[in-house]
Amino acid sequence: MAKFISAESIKAERRKGTVETTVPFLLNGRQEEVTKKIVNGEMETYELDQPIGEMLTSENSRKELLQKVVLDVELGREEVPLLFGPIYDSISDSNFPKEFEAKWAQYGSVIFLEHLEGEEVKFGSLLAEQGPIARIKGYTAGFEYTKEIEMFNQTFNFEVLNKAFGEAHNALLNHLHLAPIIKFGYKAANKTGPVYLNELGKTLANSTGAHYILSLRETLRQALTDTRTAKRPGNILLANSANQEDIKDALSSFTIQATPYSALEGISTIIFYDGWETQVSKKSYSYEGVPAGKAYLIRPKRGFKELIKQALQIQATMGDLTRLVEAQIVGDVWRGVFAAVEENVQEITFPGKA
Repeated sequence: MAKFISAESIKAERRKGTVETTVPFLLNGRQEEVTKKIVNGEMETYELDQPIGEMLTSENSRKELLQKVVLDVELGREEVPLLFGPIYDSISDSNFPKEFEAKWAQYGSVIFLEHLEGEEVKFGSLLAEQGPIARIKGYTAGFEYTKEIEMFNQTFNFEVLNKAFGEAHNALLNHLHLAPIIKFGYKAANKTGPVYLNELGKTLANSTGAHYILSLRETLRQALTDTRTAKRPGNILLANSANQEDIKDALSSFTIQATPYSALEGISTIIFYDGWETQVSKKSYSYEGVPAGKAYLIRPKRGFKELIKQALQIQATMGDLTRLVEAQIVGDVWRGVFAAVEENVQEITFPGKA
């Protein structure tokens, strides 16, 4: 049975058991850590025992304040789970150059041949995926704690900002890794169009008289065949949650007109990604998700690399007196993505509903 992954399913899984990790942050240029603990879906956070402004007066207090910021940010990250893990290999190296060609995205190619006397042994080789040059880019965000927050001890605003920071970070990561698949201009060989069947299982020229679930099942089956024929067999499906129930029905076993249909095999994981949007200072920002009625059948890992030069790092600095800013919190992350899309993805257009 295929595994269904969505933001909600990941959050539901996190509600089981206990998760404990350490999260780094910078204080005055020195790396510190705070423990993040989730018990049955509830995350332990810091409660401030004094006004925010008073916590800026000493290094120990600033450390406690920043620990709360980091945990609040992590709470926000829990609200926007990362979805791309099954597709990408993750590589972390602080020595990554700014850009490099795909030759590092290699895999081994070896074959055993019958050995005849006097013949030379056939040596294996390293092959590289084709794809764009991978570039490491920096992404930053920040927010300020003003004198107004201090004067009126608006801790609730403080926590809202922290949480939004974490949500925005994870939304960015989902976008960086999934947008190359969604926005790619696919050639005909990488496209599978809708296949229409009637309730008797007969192939039709168009949607007139078609049975939707049978047609969707046959379309997914054709996509699996197309990727296998092209020698890039896909087993992960990236789709929109609007199609979730229909996909479940199409993959399961059922009987129509006394004809039994076994469960469709070959797709091990279905990821649902609908994008993300927010508004900052009256300006709207959005990350495009998978369009409803479309899906992408993916051969994972080998042609997809998540490159981490520096994970999210949060640091605090003193503010700007001229603007009555008491403190500034800045986060930066340095990442790159390698996605050999054409070699590893089949775009699928679902049948239309009558």
